[in-house]
Amino acid sequence: MSLSDRPSNRTFTLRHLVDSIGAPILNALTALTTRGALEQPVRGAVLHDPADPLPPGHDQVLLMPGLPADQPAAAELVREAARLGYSAMVVKLRGADGTGLVTEAEGSGLTLLAAADEVSWRHLDALLLSVLGSQGVGGGSAADSGDGLFALVNAVSAVIGGSVAIEDLDRRVMAYSSSPDQRIDSLRREGILSRRVPEIDHNLERYRVLLGSEGVVRFPAALGALPRAAITIRAGTQPLGTIWAIESPDGIGADGERALIDCARLAALHILRDRNASELELQKRESALLGALEGRWPTHETSFRLSIPPGAELGLLGFAASADARGLLALTAHLGHALTRYVVPVRPDASIATTSRAVYVLLPGGGSAAATRLAQGALTSIRSSFGDFVRAAIAPADTDPARLPAMRRETDDILRVTTAHPDAPPVATLDDVRARLLLARVGDELGHEPRLRHPGVAAMVAHDTENGTDFVVSVLAWLEAVGNVAEAAARLGVHTNTLRYRLRRTAELFGLPLEQPDDRLAVWLQLRLLQR
Repeated sequence: MSLSDRPSNRTFTLRHLVDSIGAPILNALTALTTRGALEQPVRGAVLHDPADPLPPGHDQVLLMPGLPADQPAAAELVREAARLGYSAMVVKLRGADGTGLVTEAEGSGLTLLAAADEVSWRHLDALLLSVLGSQGVGGGSAADSGDGLFALVNAVSAVIGGSVAIEDLDRRVMAYSSSPDQRIDSLRREGILSRRVPEIDHNLERYRVLLGSEGVVRFPAALGALPRAAITIRAGTQPLGTIWAIESPDGIGADGERALIDCARLAALHILRDRNASELELQKRESALLGALEGRWPTHETSFRLSIPPGAELGLLGFAASADARGLLALTAHLGHALTRYVVPVRPDASIATTSRAVYVLLPGGGSAAATRLAQGALTSIRSSFGDFVRAAIAPADTDPARLPAMRRETDDILRVTTAHPDAPPVATLDDVRARLLLARVGDELGHEPRLRHPGVAAMVAHDTENGTDFVVSVLAWLEAVGNVAEAAARLGVHTNTLRYRLRRTAELFGLPLEQPDDRLAVWLQLRLLQR
C-alpha cells in the first residue's frame, strides 16, 4: 500500500503502518497476524529509554532500543505495555530466538513488530513519524503544519527578543516571526520578502559550520548583519532544515538556547508530518543505496531493496563541490536536494544518497551512457545556483550489484582529482584522470612510507629556498625533456652549458642518482608531487 492509499475513515491501523514502511525495514512477526491484531488503530509512536518508567501509551507504537528480545525483561515489558494501552511494540531480534516473546505478546494482546537490525532506531522513529504525519495521525493535519511553524517561531521570538526564521535545506524561508517589537536587520527583511536567504560571501561557511554541529551555534555580527544563534532541525541524524534567531543586545541566554532546542525538535515533527509518500519512498531508497555502497548486504538483498531488474546495466554517478568552493558541507547538503529535484522527474527509478562529501545517484539501467547524459543535464540545471563549483564522476557500468562498493570507490577517486584541479573536466571518467590519480596514489604511499623518498630531493628543495638557486626547476625541465639538454635549456632560457653545470652540481651537492631510468623516474615523481 502506498501512503496515498490512506483509509477513508481516517482510522490508521498497524497494518497500514507495516504496509507503508514495508519489509525488510519493518515486519509483523507472523504468529500475530492470524487474529486481526494488525487492525488495531495507531495514533503515534514512542521511543522509550528502558531505564525510565514506561508512560501510558493508548494506541501508540512502542520502540525499545537496547532491549534484547530473548531476555526476561523483554517479556515483562510486553505485559506492562499491553496494560498501559500500547497497540504494538517494535523489537530487533539480532539473531535471537523470539518465540517466547511472541507467545508472551499473543497472551497479552500486544502486537509484536520486528525492525531490521541494520536500521537505526532514530531512523525508524523518523520513518514512523513521517508515515503517521502524512496520514494526519498524531497531531494536526498536514494542511496546518505551516501555521504550526509560524506559531513556533513567534514563541521563540518572544523568549529571545529577535526575529526568528525557519529555513529548509535549500535556504528557502519556511516560516518567520512577526512580533512588532522584535529585533530585525535588512538581511532578514530581504529573506522574508523574497522567501529565500540572500547569497552573501560568508553564508555558505556559516551553513557548513551549523550543519556539522550539534546544538545551538552562535555567529557574531558580520557585514551589517546582527549576531545570530542557530540550530539544525534533524530527524535522527538527517538534517531537515535550520532555525536562525537574531539575538537581542543582551544575547540569548540559557532560556533562549532551550527555546531554540525545543523549537528544533517540534519543527522536525511538523516538517516530517508534511512529507508525502514520494518523499518517504526517496528516503527509503537513500537508506538502501547507502547500505549497498557500503557493501552491507548480499546481492539479492541489494537488488530487492533498490528494485534493480535482473541483468540491468547499472550506472553510478558521484557529485561533489570543488576544492575552491567554500562551505563544502553546506554545499553538499544543498546539492543533494537540488539534484533530487532534477533527477526524480527525469529518472524516477533512480536512487539518490547524500553523504558529508558527495552525492551518489544510481541508475538501474542505461549504464555509463545514461549516466553521462544525466550528469551533463544535472550540471546544466543547477549551474544557476552552484556556478561551476560542482564536479560529476561516472564509474564504469556493471551488471552485478555486488560491485557497487567498488564503483563508489572509483567515483570517489575521480572526484578526488576533479575537485582538486580547476582544469579537470566537469564530468569525468577514470580515463580522464588516470595519470593524476596515479600521482595522487604515489603521493599517498610516500606519505605513509617517507623512507621511500630520496633525501637528496628534500635537500635540493631546501637549498633552492635558502640560497635562491634553480636546481629544482633545472632538474625538472631536463627530466621532462627526456634528457634533451638543448630542449630543456631552451625552456629555461639558459645556455646549454649552464644547464649541464647545474646537473653536475646536483649530483655533487645532493647525491641525486640520475643515470638510470628508474632513478630518474623516482626523482621526477617526488619533484612532480611537490608541484601539486
